[in-house]
Amino acid sequence: MRLLPRSLAGNLIVATVIATVLTQTLITGALMIYEDVKFDEYEDRYFFQKIVSIADYVNSADPAEHNRILEMANDDETTYRIAAEPQGVLPLTDAPYTHVLRDYFGQPNVFTQEREVNITDLMWILFGDAADVCNVSEFENAEALECPIWTVSVKLEDGSWLNVRTFANADVSIYLAPFALSVLTSLLGIGGSVTILARRTTRPLRDLSSAADQLGRGETARPIAVSGPAEVARTANAFNSMQERLTRFVRDRTTMLAAINHDLRTPITSLRLRAEFIENDKLREEIIETTEEMRVMVDSYLTFSSQEASEETARPVDLTHQLQELAAEDEDVTFDYTEQAIALCHPVSIKRVFCNLIGNGLKYGTKVQITLTTTPEQITVEICDDGPGIPPDMYEEVFTPFTRLDSSRDVSDGSVGLGLSIARNIIRRHGGDVFPFQTKDRFGMRILLPNIKAA
Repeated sequence: MRLLPRSLAGNLIVATVIATVLTQTLITGALMIYEDVKFDEYEDRYFFQKIVSIADYVNSADPAEHNRILEMANDDETTYRIAAEPQGVLPLTDAPYTHVLRDYFGQPNVFTQEREVNITDLMWILFGDAADVCNVSEFENAEALECPIWTVSVKLEDGSWLNVRTFANADVSIYLAPFALSVLTSLLGIGGSVTILARRTTRPLRDLSSAADQLGRGETARPIAVSGPAEVARTANAFNSMQERLTRFVRDRTTMLAAINHDLRTPITSLRLRAEFIENDKLREEIIETTEEMRVMVDSYLTFSSQEASEETARPVDLTHQLQELAAEDEDVTFDYTEQAIALCHPVSIKRVFCNLIGNGLKYGTKVQITLTTTPEQITVEICDDGPGIPPDMYEEVFTPFTRLDSSRDVSDGSVGLGLSIARNIIRRHGGDVFPFQTKDRFGMRILLPNIKAA
């Protein structure tokens, strides 16, 4: 199973997400450790020392002044009350700095009770009515609803109890909410920025890939927009220059070959006309045959050399329909297929390949069988016949231009040995390939083409 995406943009986004989560985790972990070790200790120590001071102040003050002292000590988070019974129900624990109370008042005279604030309390406070219900000034209401309150009860000299209530400290889970919010906010901000940047960076690369694919199929792609980062822009500019040079080279070569072909046809035609005046019939026929062969060779060579300069536009072609039409032209040709096959190709060129291979099969055999099969990535066309075939050691050689087999099979175009060379040249320019294969009683050519559905 592939965990990372294949695209450059996807890899950048995944890397950014991982880095953001790790960074936030480390920072939050460090803050939680500091909070747990330092901040809580300082806060608890101050809280307990304040209780000692107020208790000492109340013990030394006139009872009529007690309410005034407690009102001055009360704040939004802590409430001090004097009552006949303690509010705490648990003995003093060994929490940090609780020894301040134990040493001052003695173990039997101090009770504490605490329930830390957890994530449920946080949600209650943020989205519920806990802010009103858990008011520390409302002693009975807060205790009845089990709010996260910390209670400390200290026995005074006159036998009454100083009951102190304050909001409890947060446990570890309370930090998960801001951590999650921080990670989410960071991911939305950084991830969004990286996504935009990645798409801006990879868009020229996608255009370059598409243009290179077009150039590989023999088409002239539109110049790529020179945009994006400097490295990508230089690559696009280099590709545009390369395509321009290749197009100019092929065009100039084709023009030159066309001129040569025209110049050669003139003397060949002249020889043909002069041969007609030869009285010796045998000599005349031999010269005419030779000049005709020269004409065919010149025309075939020009056709082979001009394949790269074809201006035919590639478009989706229904190969199934095209092969059905070709098979219907001859009763000795049959066609079988599994499903419709669409290929992005030059329709005239690809039809020429099929006609060439079918023609070879009919020339050297009596029956031709065409079979078309498809996979999600590939289209396979097999053109088989019942002829003598080609020796296995000649499979590659038959695709060499001007190769003629004088033994079991003559594979040629106009009897000059260019038919299969042109066929392979066309198929490979479409991103596919063609090669011979032999079965028990048949010889054939297998053509492979990309399936347009996979694009």
